[in-house]
Amino acid sequence: MKGGKLIKVTLEVEGDVIKNAKICGDFFLYPEDVIEHIEQALKGARSDSKLEQILAEVVKRSGAQLLGFSVDDIAAAIRLAFQSRLG
Repeated sequence: MKGGKLIKVTLEVEGDVIKNAKICGDFFLYPEDVIEHIEQALKGARSDSKLEQILAEVVKRSGAQLLGFSVDDIAAAIRLAFQSRLG
């Protein structure tokens, strides 16, 4: 990602639907437990979902602060994880 931050996304996918998501990296998110809320919100999302909107809603609802990365960066990492699954 821009600024040298690392975002790693691991997806468990059935068909085209996220069943489970794990997001980690060297970014900063406050409060830290919001990442779990983001992962939960991704369950049921499809590769063609409006990921930025899903993520932005969680961030807004939780009042989270993303430091050194953005919702767009997370969405891009999720899309890359979908693409790597397709080979």
